[in-house]
Amino acid sequence: MEIRIIDNKKNIHPNILYKYRNWDNELHKKVLTDNILYMASPRDFEDIHDCNIPKKFPKKSELYDFFLKKSKTEYPNRSRSEHRQYARYWRDKSPLGNPIQLSQLIERFNNEFNNKFGVLSLTANYDNNAMWEKYADNHKGICFGFNAKSLFECVGGGGEVQYIDKLPTINFVDDDFLNKHVKNIFFKENKWSFEQEYRLHKMWESNASNNERCIHFPIESLVEIRLGKNMSQDAKEDIKRIAKQKYPNAKIIECH
Repeated sequence: MEIRIIDNKKNIHPNILYKYRNWDNELHKKVLTDNILYMASPRDFEDIHDCNIPKKFPKKSELYDFFLKKSKTEYPNRSRSEHRQYARYWRDKSPLGNPIQLSQLIERFNNEFNNKFGVLSLTANYDNNAMWEKYADNHKGICFGFNAKSLFECVGGGGEVQYIDKLPTINFVDDDFLNKHVKNIFFKENKWSFEQEYRLHKMWESNASNNERCIHFPIESLVEIRLGKNMSQDAKEDIKRIAKQKYPNAKIIECH
């Protein structure tokens, strides 16, 4: 399994990424009024497997070999007996060998991850009927188009989501950090493929507050404002007024 990881040092493709929003939602309006995008916690995702894919841990019978290898890798100057002593100790003491402790460890890790990690979900397609219906109030909402390079420079790294029939499993022993990260963040089940998602992500050192999750993007990042075909005329006029004042270079497009 491969995925293209995007960072702010590389060319971004596509050039524009889109965010569908409900104009009747006051928080969603802040994209336009306050140039704010929200980095959501995986805890709030509709898909319970998103950023929470299956994990495979070593069996109790495998723990000795696991910790022996770990000792040799991390402490190469130890003697043979010291490696064995280390492996025996952690085989017996590690929470990996205790189902209750392992369950508590996983729960603690997931809570910490959800508290510190944020995701901004975007899409490459502005003309996606399913997205207009689900995320933009059945075409009564709005679709914002952002310069992808500018947005990635503002927020940080990210990449394109891959859709597959069966989610991969994170192997606690064999997968390195990058593989664990990619599997957990960038793979979703095929039933979500209509989203055609690209996602940006950010990790805070401590628990992120709602205010910290609100990222202020540069004014010039917003390049397109697409108005839903069922949007009221009053809403269109409000948006055009705000955009003219705050985003004079953004293209306003009325969908039909």
